[in-house]
Amino acid sequence: MRFRVLHYKTLDSTNRAAREFAEGGAEQGTTVVAEYQTHGRGRFNRKWHSPRGKGLLFSIVLRPNWSMAAAPIVTHIAAQSVRDVLQDVCGLNAKLKRPNDVFVGSKKIAGILTESTGAKRKISYVVVGIGLNVNTDSKDLVSGATSIYRESGKKYTLQPILEKILAMFWKRYLALA
Repeated sequence: MRFRVLHYKTLDSTNRAAREFAEGGAEQGTTVVAEYQTHGRGRFNRKWHSPRGKGLLFSIVLRPNWSMAAAPIVTHIAAQSVRDVLQDVCGLNAKLKRPNDVFVGSKKIAGILTESTGAKRKISYVVVGIGLNVNTDSKDLVSGATSIYRESGKKYTLQPILEKILAMFWKRYLALA
């Protein structure tokens, strides 16, 4: 799968933008990435904060041929993909905290927000949003959060991590399709 990746300096929310693209007929794999979100959010409208250019903030448009009841599995495969990249690329002992978080130790490093819509119990589209703290300094992290930089002492280029997460996600997603 070739992802159509759309990069933005600033958006209010990558999930909101991806939903708009999906409503407009965007193809599966359209991925919206922002350097900064003014209104990034997680489940229950909790705020997701990330300083400009320090984290991965992206949302993927999916068009699975599934029933609405199957939509929550997307959250899990996204979290697994992030966890595996953190372990394989960054050497971090990442764990999943259901239903939508990735932790290193007792601190949250990533969150997943999945939103779907459909008709007659069939999915029209799913938007899966991922926020991952990559190069965030301790002073910029909210209480209970961590970053790859804080855990490893290394700064990472965002694009290769994005590509690895997308590749891992796509492999898992196709196995379910």
